[in-house]
Amino acid sequence: MNILYSRFLIVGFFIMLAFSSCEKKVYQTIVELDEENIQNYIRQNNLNVTPFGETGMYYQVLEEGTGAELDYKKVIPIVYSFKTHDGSYSSIDTFAVGNRYADLLGYFPYGSSVANGQPGSPLDKEEGLKVILNQALKHANGKIRILVPSRLAYGRNGSGKIGSNQSIDYTIHAIDPESLPLYEDSSIRSYIQTIGKQLSEFEKSPTGIYYHISAPGTGDQVLPESRIEVGYVLKTLNGSTIEETDSLNTSLTQVVTGWKEILPKLKEGGKVHMILPSAQAYGLVGSPSSTAGVASIPPFSPLDFEVSVKAVIE
Repeated sequence: MNILYSRFLIVGFFIMLAFSSCEKKVYQTIVELDEENIQNYIRQNNLNVTPFGETGMYYQVLEEGTGAELDYKKVIPIVYSFKTHDGSYSSIDTFAVGNRYADLLGYFPYGSSVANGQPGSPLDKEEGLKVILNQALKHANGKIRILVPSRLAYGRNGSGKIGSNQSIDYTIHAIDPESLPLYEDSSIRSYIQTIGKQLSEFEKSPTGIYYHISAPGTGDQVLPESRIEVGYVLKTLNGSTIEETDSLNTSLTQVVTGWKEILPKLKEGGKVHMILPSAQAYGLVGSPSSTAGVASIPPFSPLDFEVSVKAVIE
């Protein structure tokens, strides 16, 4: 090897070394990307949030809880909304199935039916939303905002309309089960006003049902054990129609509790508009649909029924 060639190799090596040392870092870890995105979101929205340890999550208690302790082994009714940090997706309808939860807190947000089919139990894991509810909000009847990095949410693959590496902004309201009737009563009263009605048009039963009899009927009396033919429209309090039929042949012994209470006030030909609290309908867990084209009824959902009694059969 001649001396000029060897000098050329040495000079070339140092030039390559200089370029490589000046080269900027062109990649980020998911932790760094999440943190950058969340910090930008905090600044853009002027948020006053607190980091939750080293998890990458941030939180702000919006309303201090005054109810039951948020223990993982307690069933806690939860209403929540969420949106991606880039604003491309939001789920804010708190009367929809996907925004309500009524299961053990330790399985939040996916529920025990999902968790039991997976290796291990969420009750054994200290990560995600439930740990902040347990350790930061602490008590039910409170609200909290939680910013969740994408790696603890839907990750780089996203989910449905939620894109890749999207951090999530949650607002969560945990409700004390003993306070649920008051919460639902407030929801019903607000709903009545949104549909252009006055509270004074409705009577309220001892069980919390709001009802308005527009036509008492003139035929046979509906009795607690009657078989009847009815038409009805069923809506949830977001105005969504769940079911509608012109003719249902049923026995009052086979319907929800609210019907058993109110329909015996009518005769054949009668019509009633009644809004049932969940305790008089499908209770804390709601009712999943087993029929194509029929929507599920959300957990602890008050229901709006308009019912006409077409015939008292027996």
